[in-house]
Amino acid sequence: MDALSRSQAVIEFELDGTIVSANENFLTTLGYTLDEIVGRHHSMFVDAAYAASPEYREFWAALNRGEFRSGEFRRFGKGGKEVWIQASYNAVFDKDGKPYRVVKFAADMSESKLQMADYQGQLAAIDKAQATIEFNMDGTIRTANANFLGAVGYS
Repeated sequence: MDALSRSQAVIEFELDGTIVSANENFLTTLGYTLDEIVGRHHSMFVDAAYAASPEYREFWAALNRGEFRSGEFRRFGKGGKEVWIQASYNAVFDKDGKPYRVVKFAADMSESKLQMADYQGQLAAIDKAQATIEFNMDGTIRTANANFLGAVGYS
């Protein structure tokens, strides 16, 4: 667990979503101190509409059943700072096999998300400014944008 704590952002919750503890990586990623988050609910890190949704309630219900959840998650740090994480929420079981806590292991992927958005913006700009066509290896046309179609008289 020590090795994970050094390389990952780690936070621990009660089954109801109340924050129990968090490591320094987590606190740094979201911009909080431990005193600012302990005793508060996980919903402080999510959009208010999502926190009120059936999907969010089911997320916590699944964790209470001992299931895990993993994926890319959009979260909010101190001051509303948007943070994207790759995370795994894992139920922790007692000696009788019943879940009693949830531990989340996360890695900040905000920078790569921003970079991807930048690339997508560049591609969209190219698509608007240039005529482009895409071919298969055998020369079959796969796609052509509106600029290309207009330039060659197709619609």
